[in-house]
Amino acid sequence: MIKLTNRVRGYDSTVGDVCTRFVDMPVVNIGTAQNLFEALKESLSKHGLDFSNCLAFMSDTTNVMKGARSGVQKLIKNECPHILDVGCICHLADLSVKVGMQTLPVDIDKLFVDVFYFFFHSSKRKQEFCDIWNSLFTSEPQTILKHCTTRWLSLLRCVNRYLNQFDGLKSFFLSCSEAETSKVVSILQRLDNPLTKPLLFFLSFILPSMDKFNRLFQKSTQNTTCQLYNEMSRLVRLYASNLLKPECIVAVGNDLSKLNLATCNQLADENLGLGDATWKHLAEMEEELNPKPFYEAVRLFYVASIQKMLKKFPFGDSILKDLEIINPDQVSSYNFSTIERLAKRFPQLNINDSPSINSLRSEFMDFKLSPAKLPIPCTYKAATNEELPMPGKFWHEVHRMKTLDGEIRFPLLVKLMTGLMSIPSSNADSERGFSILRKIHTDQRPTLKQSTLISLMSIKFNCDQCCHDSIFSKELLTNCKRATVVHNKQ
Repeated sequence: MIKLTNRVRGYDSTVGDVCTRFVDMPVVNIGTAQNLFEALKESLSKHGLDFSNCLAFMSDTTNVMKGARSGVQKLIKNECPHILDVGCICHLADLSVKVGMQTLPVDIDKLFVDVFYFFFHSSKRKQEFCDIWNSLFTSEPQTILKHCTTRWLSLLRCVNRYLNQFDGLKSFFLSCSEAETSKVVSILQRLDNPLTKPLLFFLSFILPSMDKFNRLFQKSTQNTTCQLYNEMSRLVRLYASNLLKPECIVAVGNDLSKLNLATCNQLADENLGLGDATWKHLAEMEEELNPKPFYEAVRLFYVASIQKMLKKFPFGDSILKDLEIINPDQVSSYNFSTIERLAKRFPQLNINDSPSINSLRSEFMDFKLSPAKLPIPCTYKAATNEELPMPGKFWHEVHRMKTLDGEIRFPLLVKLMTGLMSIPSSNADSERGFSILRKIHTDQRPTLKQSTLISLMSIKFNCDQCCHDSIFSKELLTNCKRATVVHNKQ
């Protein structure tokens, strides 16, 4: 049995921004692509929605959903050929790191998982570790984190924690009473590998940029689609700058697909991007560690990660670059040809006929030539500590502008921009929905009715107000009390 958590993203004029809302959760007993598609279509239809009005589709990345030949995505495109699907950028970024991790000579992921589960069910082992830690260090021992390979932000937290605990963990497993067991031997082999600690230092240096990238596009409160193309390019250039000579990156200009990762274009060992802490550790271990295998491992990591990004990131979709026009700081620098191209790319907005295009041109030129009378763009602080624009609030203010006779001044332009803002850059909302569902439908609540589950999901997902700030009417509270009395009697 499969539960589909359906969410719709669109512009809400009452909020003045793009919002994601939980709609329904149909149950599908046999999870074929056709059955899932029919359930999704019926669910949308029940709420007065239709695929023909959808601009984009986003889901998890299973074959049944994303299959190019017979997945749900393909069936939706048969129904609505103009629907956009660029894939979840957060998942693609995480995948690029995982491909790089697979090239490392030490399986860091498996080390984290094995160490956690070694301690997980044993209070005795935990106490023994605390005793050894307290005998070596004055600080309190920290909790051993669980690395969840399906969580995009899990790896960096574990890398930093295990770096802090590395010497204590190594001492524990060297003196462990179960030293002869295969599990301890396997863990100790990886902890005792001279490459493990420098690799952790290296990951602690390179992963924060990926972490910030993921955090930016996981945001549920801000529209980041207009920054997608620039941020993808910046991430690739950042990784490339740690491996390649600067002139090789500059030579390709904006066409990053032409990056040549050949050895002849790579930096010398002493110039590789490793991070200051890594260089200090290598200097301390100079007599004990041959750095050549480490440098080779770093090169392989960079090459694999960059190649995966270039292959999977949707650089080839010109729409993403055009979507930068949503940004209030950028819109005036574009020509009408971009506006026209976007209007024709998404006929679902019903502004692609000749009269609408002509009106849209007039509105755009009016907008472009009167910047002094436009609202001042709002900003917010991103995970990178940059002040980024809030397109939703800006275009909401533009929508409120009227002519002297009281008519909306930019109706078609705002319709286009708010439609484009509804295009998601990741499926973080889908993953967030799954997490909420797991917290509601626990093993201790197996008899929840489907209707109750849907209502609880709707409250959790669609309520923008904190529970402690909510004010309930007297009538609602009275009805709740009556329902409780009836339930207790039954």
